[in-house]
Amino acid sequence: MSKNAAAALLLVAAAMARADEPTPISLIVGGSINVCKAGLTVCPVSSFMCDDPKVAVVENGADGALVKGVSPGTTLCSVRGHEGAFRRLMRVTVTR
Repeated sequence: MSKNAAAALLLVAAAMARADEPTPISLIVGGSINVCKAGLTVCPVSSFMCDDPKVAVVENGADGALVKGVSPGTTLCSVRGHEGAFRRLMRVTVTR
């Protein structure tokens, strides 16, 4: 295998590995992001949760699901699109 082919293979493998990683989201305390408008999931969402609701929560908003920063820290949150659509995993970091 040539060096160029090996390098291309490594780039593809790295991209695939990153695709399985949680989507990083940074918020400030009290801030929010609409995951529907951001294109992170198919809406309406059918289920959602955060591992540590003291750091972030997901709520239904007027225009779709909102991830809201509650207090400083990092947690994993997930949302599932309507009728069995894929689940999006997010690593939410909240700062002051």
